[in-house]
Amino acid sequence: MAKLRFKYGCMNSSKTLNLLTTAYNFEEKNIPFLVLKPSIDTRDGENTVKSRAGIERECVSVTPEMDIYDAINKYNVILETAFSKLEWVLIDEVQFLTNEQINQLSDVVDFLNIEVMCYGLRTDFKSEMFPASKRLFELADEIEEVKSRCSCGKKTIINVRINEDGDIITTGEQVMIGGEEKYIALCRKCWKKLTKNTNFNQI
Repeated sequence: MAKLRFKYGCMNSSKTLNLLTTAYNFEEKNIPFLVLKPSIDTRDGENTVKSRAGIERECVSVTPEMDIYDAINKYNVILETAFSKLEWVLIDEVQFLTNEQINQLSDVVDFLNIEVMCYGLRTDFKSEMFPASKRLFELADEIEEVKSRCSCGKKTIINVRINEDGDIITTGEQVMIGGEEKYIALCRKCWKKLTKNTNFNQI
């Protein structure tokens, strides 16, 4: 039976590299799969998933209005016509999907019997859960943390938003697309020190 899986971790924990490696392995074994990512993530182009290691591949961009279940079902019908069947769906930056789209992914698993693997963040720069990630914690069959280490050696937990001077930003919209120039992953203790010192370079 297919499962809904969620692999979560802080920024810079190699989640996207994990997805791309999985996609490569599927390709090598001729396993039909589809790679998706939310349209709001435009860092590497609208239809590209790219890791910091420089590995990339094309993907399908998912808008907030898209019915993922309907789109995958139609795609699968086309594949079946070609004597094949979609077996896996891999999704990058899943935290940017809507709650309804997470529900639709669970339908893909339950009614189309297609495996779904989601990769994304658990919490935002305020250490609060993204709605889509929360929904995945409620629905996923399997949940796995992709661990990374803070500069102090402890496990990272918080995705800290910083400005060009390295100062922490504690207010603003939940979603702000960016990479290492805007975010640093820290353990809880270093995050607390950062909020008191207001400058990453003082830690």
